[in-house]
Amino acid sequence: QNLEEFRRALRQIATQGRRCKEITHKLLSFARKTDATLKDVQINDLIKEIVDLSAQMARYNKVIIATELQPGLPYVCLAPSEMQQVMLNLINNAIDAMEKTGGTINIGTKISKLEENHIVITVEDDGPGIPEANLNRIFDPFFTTKAVGKGTGLGLSICYGIIEKMGGKIDVTSTVNQGTRFRIWIPIQAAGKDSSEKQ
Repeated sequence: QNLEEFRRALRQIATQGRRCKEITHKLLSFARKTDATLKDVQINDLIKEIVDLSAQMARYNKVIIATELQPGLPYVCLAPSEMQQVMLNLINNAIDAMEKTGGTINIGTKISKLEENHIVITVEDDGPGIPEANLNRIFDPFFTTKAVGKGTGLGLSICYGIIEKMGGKIDVTSTVNQGTRFRIWIPIQAAGKDSSEKQ
């Protein structure tokens, strides 16, 4: 009987090992497709594009996306497709969190007062929030609160890696039944060109 139990456990390990291999291959092929070419980007324009892309899905889930984008921000040097990936992930997560109740996502940009020479992007929702026990693990690979088969737990860990690679930072604060706020700090390169709409 013990031998049969042992064989069953081995089969389970082999199955899960294959699953991990498939996930890793998908991740690697996705990473190779991502265009990491650096460009001077006006972050407000990039956010407006992403909001337009997400608008229909948001409406379908009774979610409103509101923006407060500080005009005249300097250009930042980054890979547009990577930044789009981060923003889409944060918006989709917020929409998923509010799918039963609807709500509002507020996206803001401004020159950071906390971090010198950084733009700060805020993505804030008034959804169910994240329990404190989960907050410390939110950026860990494979950590997910979604139902089995609904999420890989890789989205936020990939976002974290992308922002770190840019020399930026990302953090999260949340209160249960009140909402969640992600903040992203992106460095402004001294050599970068300024926006034409200077303040």
